[in-house]
Amino acid sequence: MSQEQMGWQAGFGSVDFTPPPNLPMMGNFRADYAATGTHDPLTARALVLQSRMDQAPVALLSLDLCMMPRSCVALMRRWIRERTGIPAGNVLIAATHTHSGPATLALYGMPKAEDSDIEAFLETAVGAVSSAVDRIRPAALKLGRGTEDRVSFNRRLLDASGQTHMNWEDLSEAEIARVLGPVDTEILALQVEHEDGSGGVVVNFALHPAVLDYANRLYSADYPGYLAEALKTLNGPRFEPLFFNGCCGNVNHIDYTDPDAPRRGYQATQRIGFMLAAATHSTLKHGATPLNAGPVRPLSEHVALARHPITDAQIEWARQVLERDDSPFVDAADGFPEEARAETWLEMHAAQHQADSVEVMAIRIGDMAIVGLPGEVFCEFGLDIKAKSPAAHTMVFELANDAIGYLPTREAFPQGGYEVVPGSTRYAPDAGEKLAQAAHRLLSDLFSTSTSPCPPSADG
Repeated sequence: MSQEQMGWQAGFGSVDFTPPPNLPMMGNFRADYAATGTHDPLTARALVLQSRMDQAPVALLSLDLCMMPRSCVALMRRWIRERTGIPAGNVLIAATHTHSGPATLALYGMPKAEDSDIEAFLETAVGAVSSAVDRIRPAALKLGRGTEDRVSFNRRLLDASGQTHMNWEDLSEAEIARVLGPVDTEILALQVEHEDGSGGVVVNFALHPAVLDYANRLYSADYPGYLAEALKTLNGPRFEPLFFNGCCGNVNHIDYTDPDAPRRGYQATQRIGFMLAAATHSTLKHGATPLNAGPVRPLSEHVALARHPITDAQIEWARQVLERDDSPFVDAADGFPEEARAETWLEMHAAQHQADSVEVMAIRIGDMAIVGLPGEVFCEFGLDIKAKSPAAHTMVFELANDAIGYLPTREAFPQGGYEVVPGSTRYAPDAGEKLAQAAHRLLSDLFSTSTSPCPPSADG
């Protein structure tokens, strides 16, 4: 490796933060949310990176959780700053979006874990960053780009009558006229190599980790856990794999054209994880591009978003649903049960005239970029950000630094479907566009010159 390629400073850390059983799990609707045990560990994995020792490093932290609200992120950023000195504005924290982890917020009326339990496992999780800081040493970076087109599918389908369906519904291929959107099949892999042969990789791919459904009662990382397991097997025990989900708000693993394909359970989860690991490994072994040392610089912008209105008629319907006592709750693998929708609409109605402000983050790492968006983002936005980015390579992470619900395209709202129902989305139809525009602004600022010094990041 050349001296220029070894011009980075990097360190990895990981922590098993699996909590005790009986905490409510998040991601599926059911009568009993309590976890009964652990199938595979929930892990926090961190990469701390800087280009020169006189600059503050940035930290990337990935957690095997469904999502984290901004209050949890603020708490973790404070702990990281106090323990490592890394400014809070230099820390990006994202949930992998496994539907088999403990609940950190009461989404759709589902229960969340007690605050004391949440703080306990999050405090354990931030130890991954402390460990990464302790392991910082010279490193070389490579960027691999590959494709895996057999595991992800746009889940929004249009039938011949013009009605929108979701691909988890019981539909035959003959009933469907077309798929209402693309998928992002690109795997981006940022490899970090130390002189002693240790290192790791940041993997970015857009696919819902919701293979395990309401029937699963065990903590699990879903397919990202198998992805990490396979990459460690292929590269050795000192190799640390981080997974950051791409824009997959309208993308899942269900191929409606193949009713015999495995749809749920650990076998399907393992298949996806191992296939992504194989594609990642091949990408890194064949054609990864070295990244020469350059600036490491984070920027953030807070974007004002109008909330989705709830009508008087919807409020009346919600009250009627919650008053009735003759319809027992039915476990649901997918969709939005009426009881949950009713509670969510009442909550949204109370705040609908209060604009919100949400964070979009971007990080320059030499000639590549990372964008962090705070919700479950339709893949069209991720594709657009990458296509227009001034960086040579751009990763886009969803559920980064917050969890604000679905961010559909403007075109999706009149089409209908699960993601645009009030409650699934909480903001006006232009919200996704506004966040993508903020990402474009941040990337333009970060790459406006290749030689500008990196100002200290705001501490927040």
